[in-house]
Amino acid sequence: MTVETKICGLVRPDDARLADQAGADYLGVVFAPSPRRRTEEQARRVWEGTTARRAGVFLDSKKDDLVRLADTLELAVVQLHGTESPEHCRDIASAGAWAVWKALKVVPGASLDEMLPRYAGAVDGILLEGWSDSGHGGVGASFDWSLVADMRNRWPESLRFILAGGLNAQNVRRAIDQALPDVVDVSSGVEQAMGMKDADAVQAFIAAAKRERE
Repeated sequence: MTVETKICGLVRPDDARLADQAGADYLGVVFAPSPRRRTEEQARRVWEGTTARRAGVFLDSKKDDLVRLADTLELAVVQLHGTESPEHCRDIASAGAWAVWKALKVVPGASLDEMLPRYAGAVDGILLEGWSDSGHGGVGASFDWSLVADMRNRWPESLRFILAGGLNAQNVRRAIDQALPDVVDVSSGVEQAMGMKDADAVQAFIAAAKRERE
């Protein structure tokens, strides 16, 4: 299976160009409250000169503000990390040509069979990450990947599965083999400091993710 990669939390243009040249499929910029948050103009500079698809991360944003930003910056993906309802997700999806990915946190004891049906017909992809009380994303929280492996045969074919949280170059291949995601998403797992990507880690992550299953 071919797995796509997303390098997220980009704040420096050089890091975005590095990830692009290394073969990343998506380059993510955060517009939600976060130490990695970028303004519209900063995001434009981050993405300048890159060819990978642009993904914007939002948290309970007003529809009009989000749609304007997504349209102006030509986003390929709108990633929602807040309490957005399925109805709100549908509204965002219908407002443009971008894909909508809804992030859901897998808390201990959570039932994915209860979580997924609410959004299955409202979004293009579900991003699963671990739960942490320290933030909404980029906090490196993993979860038990076997929870997903058990239900992948029941996952709707039209719904993309994005795996995030706690991934790095050392474990991403194992995560792919176990959870069978369509996309793997990393931010803090390839950083040398907050918002500063490590070139070797980025290249190693993408290479490991795209390596054929052994």
